[in-house]
Amino acid sequence: VVTGIVKGDNGAVLTVATATETLTIPKKDVEKQSPSDLSMMPDDLTKPLSEIELRNLVAYLRHNQQVPMKATAENVKEFFNGKDLTGWDMDPVATELKVYSVENGEIVGKSEKGLKKNTFLTSNLEVSDFTLSLKMKLTPNTENSGIQIRSVRIDGGEMRGPQCDAGKGWWGKLYEESGRGLLWKEDGDKHVKVGDWNEYKIEAKGNTIKTWVNGQPCVNLTDDKLSRKGLIGLQVHSGGPIEVRFKELKLELINP
Repeated sequence: VVTGIVKGDNGAVLTVATATETLTIPKKDVEKQSPSDLSMMPDDLTKPLSEIELRNLVAYLRHNQQVPMKATAENVKEFFNGKDLTGWDMDPVATELKVYSVENGEIVGKSEKGLKKNTFLTSNLEVSDFTLSLKMKLTPNTENSGIQIRSVRIDGGEMRGPQCDAGKGWWGKLYEESGRGLLWKEDGDKHVKVGDWNEYKIEAKGNTIKTWVNGQPCVNLTDDKLSRKGLIGLQVHSGGPIEVRFKELKLELINP
């Protein structure tokens, strides 16, 4: 008796995957073939689980997509490895057009012809209270980019959540993507080195978001409607030809 999943049947040979191996069985040797009433999975898999663990398992299995991994003091060290985009995901448009890559330890978002819609590169880690510092260079400065924080992916490849903006007239502003729009109207353009590297620092703690551009304070917003957890993402905005680079990314959790 062989118990397994029939992977192939060419009329002469059955290919059967058992729990430990894959077998090829001549059909002339098969006396009887019938479906089993039992799963190949071992019995009582849920017995060692507590009630809350079982609830968590069922909730996870009900999701129609992979849920984010909660950031911890350990895995946050691998936020960006400086070599490739391991731990990061692109939306379908960005994937098709190969918008994002890694060069010389820098995350590069680039489109030589410009984009018809916004694209995002998102970290797989879900964060709540944190500080994020990085350097970014936007070319040309008339185009637009930004850093999504505590955000979620939505249909069509877009994101919903706060974005710390970059670009002429937008540096230092806070915009709620796919939400309420502009939340902090005063820009920090006077602090920007156009065409050069600029340091962006972001602190999200509870219902307050603060940002600095090149050490100068910009956003200081307390808003109970702000999301309290979510993903970090890097945006290449729709528009003309653009290149935006990010380097020296450092993510630290507040009270991890």
